[in-house]
Amino acid sequence: MNGAIFRLLSGPHLNGLWVAILVVGACADLCCAQTPYQTETGEKLLFKSTGATRISEKVRANAPGVMVEIFVKTGDAVRKGDILGHTELDATKLQLALAKRALESKANVDAAEGQAEAWTVTREETEEQVEKREAEKTRLAWAMAMEKMYRANYEVQLETENVQQIQYDYWKDQYDKRFMKAPVDGVISEIVVDVGKNVNFATHVFTISDENTFSIPVTVPAPLAASISPSDKLPVRSADGKSVTRALVDSIIDDPRSVGGKIVRLLVQAADFPAATRANLKGMKFDVLLPQAASAFIE
Repeated sequence: MNGAIFRLLSGPHLNGLWVAILVVGACADLCCAQTPYQTETGEKLLFKSTGATRISEKVRANAPGVMVEIFVKTGDAVRKGDILGHTELDATKLQLALAKRALESKANVDAAEGQAEAWTVTREETEEQVEKREAEKTRLAWAMAMEKMYRANYEVQLETENVQQIQYDYWKDQYDKRFMKAPVDGVISEIVVDVGKNVNFATHVFTISDENTFSIPVTVPAPLAASISPSDKLPVRSADGKSVTRALVDSIIDDPRSVGGKIVRLLVQAADFPAATRANLKGMKFDVLLPQAASAFIE
């Protein structure tokens, strides 16, 4: 790739005509180009994706248990986030309810705060009385000690409330893990585990496929990835240079193979490409245009 030159032309999917000469430099750690160029919408960067693959997502269990309900059947169309099924909920549901009740019961915190505030007022009034020689200093010392004691009790109650929040968050997470949700749009192509069967952590339960949608992973530096977010659409160009379209940003995750790298997963529809390109989409690499995250990224 070092020293290679590309000319980028926009297609009918993009606004305006972009013409740019790009000198693509090799990136040792991220294996992608980082050459800026100017367009009508500002400076952008070109990156090379890895090969496109058809959507085929395995949905795995996030916690061990017994499958209690399955809400879909093979062939059903699902949307990202749909609940597909769940394991038993009783134990975690009870713990979650108890944690929620404890968290919502603020009587102790409110009472402790009221007592602390009351003794603050008493201490301030006593200070005024001592200054006017209407009360002994020993009475002020007593008021200060009581204020300190009730203030400390209030701090303890606040800390208890923090612990209760942590406990609630933990059981909420444990409860949510029992539900299996669709990670992408698609069709249920496989149900591996039946109701009544045990699953362990990471057990393959469902498969979701979509013959018309392709996934395009592209690795970019973290500062650059920070400038985009899921649901954004980015311009991509097919390897044959004949088709330009916009790909949906599906997810952004850490790259386990590269320190400081992010993997941006893009989704494109086969229907957005002409028949000749569509037939070769599987394994095809794409040029991906990303906005520059910060002026300091490139000298």
